[in-house]
Amino acid sequence: MNKKKIGLILPSRPKDGGEHQYAVLAAQCLSERAGKDFDLIVLSGNAFWRKWCKNMEIPYLGCPYPEPEQWEEDFNYRHPSLARLYYSYMTPFGRKIREEKIDILFVIQQNIFVPNYKVKIVVPVHDLMHKYEPDFPEVQMTYEKREICMKSMAKYASCILTDSKLGKRQFEESYMEGRTQKRVVSLPFVAPGHVWKAAEEYVAVPDKYVFYPAQFWKHKNHANLVRAIHILKKEIEDIHLVLVGSEKNYLKEIRKLIAEHGLESHITILGFVSNETITYLYRHAIAMIMPSYFGPTNIPPLEAMALGCPVAASDKYAMPEQIGNAGLLFNPDSPEEIARCIKSLWTDEKLRERMRRLGCRRMKRWTKREFGEKLYKIIKAI
Repeated sequence: MNKKKIGLILPSRPKDGGEHQYAVLAAQCLSERAGKDFDLIVLSGNAFWRKWCKNMEIPYLGCPYPEPEQWEEDFNYRHPSLARLYYSYMTPFGRKIREEKIDILFVIQQNIFVPNYKVKIVVPVHDLMHKYEPDFPEVQMTYEKREICMKSMAKYASCILTDSKLGKRQFEESYMEGRTQKRVVSLPFVAPGHVWKAAEEYVAVPDKYVFYPAQFWKHKNHANLVRAIHILKKEIEDIHLVLVGSEKNYLKEIRKLIAEHGLESHITILGFVSNETITYLYRHAIAMIMPSYFGPTNIPPLEAMALGCPVAASDKYAMPEQIGNAGLLFNPDSPEEIARCIKSLWTDEKLRERMRRLGCRRMKRWTKREFGEKLYKIIKAI
């Protein structure tokens, strides 16, 4: 029997943050089985994945994923039979899929419109925050596009991967009414591959600091973290916060808030940094503080626990499930609660050591190996 061929659609870039880290993890896990259990080919259009394929000796097809016109999205959803013919036989991307004899498309990024191609399709859904946290401007401006993507996934995908039991339930409740729900599978994140490497790159920061790696979107809630540092400045003279992440549209407001509270000497903003610098910052931080409003889960707590960095995080959605007893939880609406958690970790070395020990133990319960095996079983079943 001929081996099946999996086509990986990989449009992500390093600056995409968690979505890119997830894509690298999933692609890496599948590449380790490529050739033996199935054939693999990458469909992309950027330099990162071209270089990755060369290093991994995976066939690369320079074929950027097409951005659909609005009429195409509506046509795809309302006329499935005609759309299947149109996308499979009349579009350049559909013809590439047929020419390469691809059996399964794995679209390893959320919020990408997936039409009714004549193949089986696997897609991840990392969050539905446009439905559960609709007041944030960054999801308001993409609400319609997200809805179209999710509805198309629910209708045509062979399998939808979610990050948690809560994520699975949210997708089923939102989009799977009247459809069989066996296609939605919980596949929790694991810490990205770069955190398990020894390489780290020094960066000039204070000897003692707390750390938050996040792109500067409003939902990341840098504002209440800054307010918490303002509260602590009165009690802890050397309190310091280090922020890293791509400089999105909310950074100006954060800089303004820092200036209003006179915190310029207490907060360092490094912008987008390398994986090696991220590793250094985790390993030498007092703690990683994550006040994000979004979930269900997030990647930074996993990175922190894997690198021996204590964690304090928002108590929203499935974050308590993800962290368990290996971290502190707080209400992200309360700068006072955030400040109390930071103070506890800043002043209590025994607490930090216990968090490190529990975090390390938690990381051993669900590893890249288990993630890869479950992903392979899911695709094999399809």
